[in-house]
Amino acid sequence: MRLRQRDLKPYPFKKFGKVTEDDGTTYDGWGDVDTLQANVQPVGGKMHVEMYGAKIKYMLVAYAETVDDLTENDGLCIYVAADKDPDYKVVAIRPWYAHFVIDLERV
Repeated sequence: MRLRQRDLKPYPFKKFGKVTEDDGTTYDGWGDVDTLQANVQPVGGKMHVEMYGAKIKYMLVAYAETVDDLTENDGLCIYVAADKDPDYKVVAIRPWYAHFVIDLERV
């Protein structure tokens, strides 16, 4: 089953990893911005309740046809601008028949 193209919206995401300052110090942070075409919805269902329990109030699920560079712990900017820190992080990426199901948790 393909996703309906009119429901897909662009969401900026940032890679999580080591960031190096000009003086040579490194820390964990957000990298460059890329875009993910996805349909984002609230989490619901028995499976998610069993997996995440009380955290389900702070979670969303995204449906995307491709997840080329997206990995777990990357951040998505759902309700914030692309130049800010992401407000959701990727918890799990599960392949489904013709698309991917991405679980997002509020940072």
